[in-house]
Order: sequence, then structure tokens, then C-alpha cells
Amino acid sequence: MRIERGQVAVVAAGMCAFFNMYITQALLPELRRAFGAGVAAVSLTVTATTLGVAFAAPFAGGLADRFGRKRVLLIALSLLTLATFGAASADGLGALLVWRALQGMVIPGIFASAVAYIAEEWAPAEAATMTSLYVAGTVLGSFCGRFISGLATDAYGWRSAFLLMGLINLCFVPLIAVLLPRSRRFTPSASLLASLAGAGAHLRNAPLLATYGIGFTLLFAQVGTFTYVNFYLSAAPFGLSTHALSFIFFVFLIGMAVTPFSGRWALRWSPRGVGLAALAVSGLGLLLTLSHWLPQIVLGLILSSAGIFIVQSLATTTVPRLAQGARSAAVGLYLTCYYFGGSVGASLPASLWSFAGWHACVALVLAVQLVAALLVHATWAGNDTRSAAMLPLYGKT
Repeated sequence: MRIERGQVAVVAAGMCAFFNMYITQALLPELRRAFGAGVAAVSLTVTATTLGVAFAAPFAGGLADRFGRKRVLLIALSLLTLATFGAASADGLGALLVWRALQGMVIPGIFASAVAYIAEEWAPAEAATMTSLYVAGTVLGSFCGRFISGLATDAYGWRSAFLLMGLINLCFVPLIAVLLPRSRRFTPSASLLASLAGAGAHLRNAPLLATYGIGFTLLFAQVGTFTYVNFYLSAAPFGLSTHALSFIFFVFLIGMAVTPFSGRWALRWSPRGVGLAALAVSGLGLLLTLSHWLPQIVLGLILSSAGIFIVQSLATTTVPRLAQGARSAAVGLYLTCYYFGGSVGASLPASLWSFAGWHACVALVLAVQLVAALLVHATWAGNDTRSAAMLPLYGKT
């Protein structure tokens, strides 16, 4: 596929949003020491951001439907830059949580605008591939944010991580402004209220609701896994430092490698088959982490994250195509469910951690992934004739 300016721009937008989303995951042991706080308290630095995303996502989608994809995306990215610099100035855990929540509240403007832009500006066969590339960009951003922040914190303290991410965001604003073409197929909604009212139709769309539920379980699993594995690996017998923990997130690069193929695989073997297989691989990976041998744990994290990324790519492709109008609003509602799942995944395992540690957290995540598998099996397209109409979502025209 020929690389176009717009393709580079939307991948860059995905990277920007996820540079900042989980920046504190690799820093949690250091934040415990810096603030003298417990596991549950510092895990709120992840929860605050994901809750901010969940709260603001429907409104961000409505704004993008009313005022345009590119405009909302660039404003959101500029505000994210300011909030990231603000987090570096926090004088306590409470202030840091406020800035983290503000970061979360502006991130949906980037995600909802980019996904709706892809659905409108590329034909279905190209949009599935483009969405996969966009998700790969979010994976790269997730890795870079965690990895760079971990290295910066180990060398200069946790504030340096936010300063560095803010500078990176600042560089991406003009880059995306120049590279992202003006929308050719965007039709603004009559008013912001009309755009938000369109969400009611989405709530009556059963396949769309099921995909929202799948999104909830996916980020629950991902955040729950990569939040609490840091505590597991920083304790005995591993005793990994913040510097060493940042290298764990290299496993995300495997996800970046496989997600561009997810749409092609779904067309060949069916969305249901690929989704169930990916969830099975992810579950197997989680079981492998129940070990005291670090290479096996790393392999397990690779399999776990790769499986989640594949299903996430399919779900992201599905949402705007299933929506009957108000696509940004539909993406916004998906984000609400997705990131609410991440918020619960960041906080709920804390109580289990205090009783039974990592094994209890793995059991909880596996149970949630089983729910995801049931939803995929019940609602996503298989190879039967009744579900064949869903295949155009994944690139067949």
C-alpha cells in the first residue's frame, strides 16, 4: 500500500494519545517511594486518566461530528501538551491525580477524531488496513511512553518523564497539522446537541453494544495485567528496578507487528475465529506469567498483549462501520466503555493483590477474558451465511 500523508498523520495521532495514557505504569514503584503511598493509591495515577477518558469520550465524539475531525484533533493534542507539562509541576499525589484526570479528558478528542476520519476518508477495504495501522501506532505510542518515562525517571526523577512527554507532544502538533489533509467526506452534524442525540440510536444497536462490552473487557485485561505485573516484578525474587521494568514494555512491539494483519486474518478465517483464537493466546500468555522464571514471564506478556491487540484492532474497525450515522459519537461511546474497563482493571485487582498477590490478579483477568470470548462468539461474524454481511467491516467489498 502506498504511504500517504494522511496515513502518517493518523498513526502519529495514535502515538501521541498513547504516549501519555499509561506513562505512570512503569513508574508505580518509584511513585510509591516518592509519595510514601500504597499500591492502591499510586495505581490511581492510571485510573484517573482512564476515568477521564471514559467521562469525556461521548462529548469528544459529538464535538468531532459537529466541528470537524482535524480541528478537534489538533485542539485536543494542544490541550494534552499543556496538561502533561502541568503534571510535571504537581507538588503531591493529589495534584498529580488531578493533572492525570485532565490528560484523560482531552485524549478522546484525538482518538475519536482519528478513527472517524479513517472510516470516512478511506474505502472499506483500505479502512480496515488503515485502522490496523492506526492501532499499531497506538501500540508504539504505548510502548514509547512507558519505556521513555521509565528511563527518564530512573535517571532524573519522575517529573522528567512528564516534561519529556510534553516536549514530544509539542513537536507532534505542527507535524500532524501539516500532514493531515482536510476532510473530503465529512458532513457536520446540524448541532452539537443533534450529534449527542445520535448516541441514543447506538444504545439500541445490539451488535454495537456487544462490541462496547468487548472493549470494556479488553482494556480491563490489559491495564490489570501491566499495572500489577510491575509490583510482581519489583518484589522478590526478581527485584527489578524502574529502569529494568521499562524494558518489559518492549513486549508491546510484538503487538505492533501483528495488528496490521488482523483485518486480513478476519477476512480469511472470520472475525469470530480470529477473535477467539487471539483471546485464547492471550489467556495462555497470562498462565505463563505464573512463574518465577523471568524469560517465561516475558514470553507470557508477549502472548497476552499480542492477543489483546488483535481483538482491539477488530473491535476498533467494527464500531464506526456498525454505527448508523454519528460515527464519532459511536466511537466516543466505545471509548467510554473501553476506558471504564481500564479504570476498573487498574483499581479492582488492588484488593486481590493484598490477599493473594499476582496469582489472584491473573485469575481475575482470565475471568474477564472469558466474558470477552463469550461476547465475541455470540455477536461477531463467523463463517455462516447469517453473519456474512458483517465481513465488509474487515475489508471485503
